[in-house]
Amino acid sequence: MAMKRLIGVMGLVLGGAVAATGNAGADGKALPVLAMSVDTSEVPEMAEWAAHARSLCEKSFTMILEHLGSPGFEPPTKVRLIFKRGKGIAATSGDVITCMEGWFHAHPDDYGAVVHELCHVVQAYGGKPVPGWVTEGIADYVRWFNYEPANRRPRVDPARAKYTQGYQVTAAFFDWIVRTKDKTFVNRLNDAARKGQYKPELFGEYAGKPVDALWAEFIESVKSK
Repeated sequence: MAMKRLIGVMGLVLGGAVAATGNAGADGKALPVLAMSVDTSEVPEMAEWAAHARSLCEKSFTMILEHLGSPGFEPPTKVRLIFKRGKGIAATSGDVITCMEGWFHAHPDDYGAVVHELCHVVQAYGGKPVPGWVTEGIADYVRWFNYEPANRRPRVDPARAKYTQGYQVTAAFFDWIVRTKDKTFVNRLNDAARKGQYKPELFGEYAGKPVDALWAEFIESVKSK
């Protein structure tokens, strides 16, 4: 019963935040629509939670494409969401997202983790040589700075953080670059990664300074808050 109440609340908060998207892009063309199938045959007790996760992912798809789409790119629109027993949180391979029942049963408010995995589907790097911290940083940037409520955004410890940590730390770094240097930074970095053209020099090309100099400036901005 507690999980049902929480699902309802999260649907009102998160569902309302992502539902305000149109059916056409700026050019008037129809936007891709996500059709996500769910398999909870191994853990049928997760069926209700999984159905709500699917709904949130489908509503969030347009937002994800705003940040990770690019001209000429056709994102996967048929995605499988599978729930299994086992250790870990979730993983993505191609257009298949696998979630571990134990984590989501213990953390029933963590729909954002599934949105993060959907970002990996759209990233579609396909084994291209992209550093893990870049891959995870981009996905978490979309999650934490565009999907999750602002009061849940990660805080960076300037004494311990490194931009190569990936996930929330790198996401916060990328958000700072987007806000202060180049609002198209994540779109451009992701597009280069998807095309197999990632290189560290892109930070200088897109944001005006080498990555280490940008990081030093970011950390100073964190310390001054």
